[in-house]
Amino acid sequence: MQIPAIERTTPEKVFINVQNVDGAGSLTTGRGVCYAVGNEDVQASADGIRAVLLTNSAELRPAFIGVAKADIAINAYGLVQCWGFADSIALSAEADKTVGLLAGASLLRAGVAGMFTSVLAPEAISTYMGKYLFTVDTVNISGGLPYARGYVRAF
Repeated sequence: MQIPAIERTTPEKVFINVQNVDGAGSLTTGRGVCYAVGNEDVQASADGIRAVLLTNSAELRPAFIGVAKADIAINAYGLVQCWGFADSIALSAEADKTVGLLAGASLLRAGVAGMFTSVLAPEAISTYMGKYLFTVDTVNISGGLPYARGYVRAF
């Protein structure tokens, strides 16, 4: 665990080291990461270091540990931000959508391939990651891979 020196003028951040065991590809900057605890898609390897991309699978949501600080190649090691102000939270590329400080639109939920979305669907609020992750920017998504700044509180 890395906890950089606390300075009065910068936000606190906490990082943990993980190994990418996601067979689908790299853990890309800003995408959600979870421990490989096992479900229908992920072989269990719950040893506190092996990690995979977060999906919208109900089994993986409780294993959420933060967002990737930088790209982590398959079988490589890298940092995941698990607490504090994050400069890059990957949002799913849904056309003509605004994510941010609007009525509930800062509530993020797991989307596709580690990205997050703010679709206010008629589903239970328990599917949202708001307890662990929320945005502080308003981002108008019109294509490409958008990012937002926000807070991560994964522990």
